[in-house]
Amino acid sequence: MSLYPDILFHFTKKEFLYEILRDTFRISYAREKIIGPNEYREFAVPMVSFCDLKLSELKIHMEKYGSYGIGLTKEWANRNGLSPVMYINRNAQITDDLLGGLSGVYAHMNKINDLAELEKLNTSYVNIMNTYRYIKNYEGELKRNGKVQDENFRFADEREWRYVPKLRTEGVNPFVAISKIKTKKKKEFYNKKVSHIKLSFQPDDIKYLIVENDHEIGNLIEHLESVKGRFDRATKNRLASRILTSERINKDI
Repeated sequence: MSLYPDILFHFTKKEFLYEILRDTFRISYAREKIIGPNEYREFAVPMVSFCDLKLSELKIHMEKYGSYGIGLTKEWANRNGLSPVMYINRNAQITDDLLGGLSGVYAHMNKINDLAELEKLNTSYVNIMNTYRYIKNYEGELKRNGKVQDENFRFADEREWRYVPKLRTEGVNPFVAISKIKTKKKKEFYNKKVSHIKLSFQPDDIKYLIVENDHEIGNLIEHLESVKGRFDRATKNRLASRILTSERINKDI
């Protein structure tokens, strides 16, 4: 029996879960920092993130990302090209070697403002650069809203999977410098550039919906009722039976 479930979860705030059910997943730029013994890189990547965790492992994850979630099948994830990230030790020489090897790529990309110029990059160069978007430190500093919550957080515990648009997706910067999204206004500017990209799912791809408490189950069912163009009656009934609460998960699972 595998240590990993057949479901990927995405946790968020209530309004964003409702938006996902009304429309679908939207891509946004996430801040990333990769640290080695002597080298480090900061940048932002357009993505949607998920966790490869069992219900019994969700408590800490929900504390960080929100009590509202959606669980989708790994079959759906495979169809859409999601991938687990590659965790790398910040104390290992290989991390410095990798960062050093990619530094020329990053410096070059950081100077390119013309998307047409990106098309001149050869395939090998692009493939190497793409590795950058799926790397994360095994453990490191966890920040939320600009504040350090844990100086030695083990990111590998999240078992993260990502959906990242293809490098040559029209109109999309595969990387942006961290300085370009430091403010909310700047980040919104870049998120608008990827707003046309959607990570879609069908009702049958949904295994679980999670709200905070029992009182919110009725509200979620009402929301499913209002999304008439997305879910038929049989689907709404099936999904209603798959609603869990974060309170119940924390207490009983």
